[in-house]
Amino acid sequence: MLSQLPPHLWRGRSAAGWTALVLGFVVGLPLALAVGLALLGVGVAAAVVALVVGFIALVAEWAWYAIERGREQPYPFPVPAPRQRRSRRTALSGLYLSAAPRLTGGVARVTGWLLAPLALLVGVVGIVVPRWRARPYLAVFTLPALLRKTVGLGRKRGLLRDGHDAVLLGYDDLLEQQFPLLHDFLRWWDDPGAGDEYTPSPGLVDVPAGLLGLELGPVPDPLGRTGLAAGGMRRRSVHTLRDLLLSQREIDDLCDPDLDERIDTAVIRLVERVHEGVRHWIVQFPSTKSWHPRPGVAPNDLTADLVIGAEYEATITRAALATMREAGIAPGEPVVLAGFSLGGMVAAQVAAHAHAAGFSVTHLVVAGSPLGRLPIPSGIRTLAIEHVLDLVPRIDGRENPVRLDLDGSDVLVTVKAGPALTPGFRLGALHEAIAYADTAGLIEKEPPGASVAALLAELRPFFGDGQTVHDRAALRAGDLPARPAVPFSLHSTLEQGITEEALRQTLRRLAGVYAVDVYQSRGGLATTILWSADLLVRTLDAWLVATRRAAIYRGLLSLLGRRRAVGIHLRLQARATPGLIWEATLQRMPDGRWRETIDVTVDDRARAADIVRLFPDGVKTRVVLHRPDAFEPVLDAAGI
Repeated sequence: MLSQLPPHLWRGRSAAGWTALVLGFVVGLPLALAVGLALLGVGVAAAVVALVVGFIALVAEWAWYAIERGREQPYPFPVPAPRQRRSRRTALSGLYLSAAPRLTGGVARVTGWLLAPLALLVGVVGIVVPRWRARPYLAVFTLPALLRKTVGLGRKRGLLRDGHDAVLLGYDDLLEQQFPLLHDFLRWWDDPGAGDEYTPSPGLVDVPAGLLGLELGPVPDPLGRTGLAAGGMRRRSVHTLRDLLLSQREIDDLCDPDLDERIDTAVIRLVERVHEGVRHWIVQFPSTKSWHPRPGVAPNDLTADLVIGAEYEATITRAALATMREAGIAPGEPVVLAGFSLGGMVAAQVAAHAHAAGFSVTHLVVAGSPLGRLPIPSGIRTLAIEHVLDLVPRIDGRENPVRLDLDGSDVLVTVKAGPALTPGFRLGALHEAIAYADTAGLIEKEPPGASVAALLAELRPFFGDGQTVHDRAALRAGDLPARPAVPFSLHSTLEQGITEEALRQTLRRLAGVYAVDVYQSRGGLATTILWSADLLVRTLDAWLVATRRAAIYRGLLSLLGRRRAVGIHLRLQARATPGLIWEATLQRMPDGRWRETIDVTVDDRARAADIVRLFPDGVKTRVVLHRPDAFEPVLDAAGI
């Protein structure tokens, strides 16, 4: 197994911890203030020097272009001289794309050096002089008040507006309206008697033809459309805590149009199960889809993050409560609210309104969510999972309270763990649903405390066979547009586009593959190192052969060489064996070896004979370690 810090319970600070904290304030704060001011001076001087040097280099570069302007450049030449306006614009675009990330990072550092000493000084003075804690200092330097001011200023300028009503639809109904071909394919995929080859249904609504007013021929290569594989892979069951986090990653990816042509919405998933004659419910909420400051049609965005942090009710929260009412959750039926990142914040806000809305919420399960400032009603037993280097659970500046007494009405158990970072991973990789799923699997295997084991036992009636999964789409009313994941791009997408297409076409050329989606999962902060591929295939048998799988890994790693990928994630479902989803995640470890994690998800449609034939050793998670050279030679195929 990949070495990591073991999960442990947060039990509050000890006497030694409080002593260290006081010493840190007495000694560390003045020292940090002095160092901050010194760094500020150094940073300003360095910025001035960098600007002067950059300006001189820019002038020199354009002077060289002017000198070379009349000369004939032999073929091949790296960059044409900017003789015309268009070529000059291209050259300046390249300069912007290379300079913008550095400029953004520099501004962030200078801002931090400037504001940190000021905030520290006001905080220290406020300890001694109580009146300095009053407005406007308290309003500026407490997080909820700061967020309320931010939201208020944003609304005056057309930003961060979240007062819209929620529009709710079944996810399949929304697909039928906006992606009829995808909806038609999914109906064929789920119908075992529909034949082995897919042909679009006659009279299928042609959205492009209707929008353009043109007579168009048949859709070329309908199985080459993006979104088919991810749509067909939708989960029908959630049997474990690890499954819950994998399901979270799925609903986040289903509603992210930046991945491909997926619908722009927030997916709320409800899992219904009858246990001992009583319906039990799991309700999952999506994480942040867009970091754009203007609200879009999908209500799970930056606006929702800030509005909930400012202690206002967000549109996604109203949509969640309305979805639960439409699903027919009756008073007295136990409900688990679950979410990752923003989804956990929404779950906490829904929990605060649940009793008044007539719902009996018994448990709250969150991962990577800041709960320290969110009020959780008594009687709701909470399990929070945090990665020790994940910044998001700490963004509210407050630790979760310690409530370990399972016999009391207030229970909040926080499990902290530190997954190891594989080569190439950034800290942002710790804030991903799939990383939290790995941690959840460890927690289930070896609970770090009696309170954790007790909570896991209380959750078992919600997991298991006989589940029904309902996916609902939530949108903001008001004809708002779709928003991209970020307001602007700081890097060229050309290389990424070529790589994605090469991966899709390569996998589609394998025998027995119906449809392929290739993307970088946005289950949290975006990273550029773990590529995901969803495949719909005829049978799973060929993919279970280790030698064939190694050849596929080698080929994909070759294609991903220029993207500095350190891992791939394959997810497959076969038409011949409904109810089975096979997943494999391959990641490089710090010692150079490769770690392959294989998961098999089984739902109620699976046939017992298929499970025994394909997985005679069972369907539990398997971890296989490979030598560093197991998938060599890795060719520079992306450079061809």
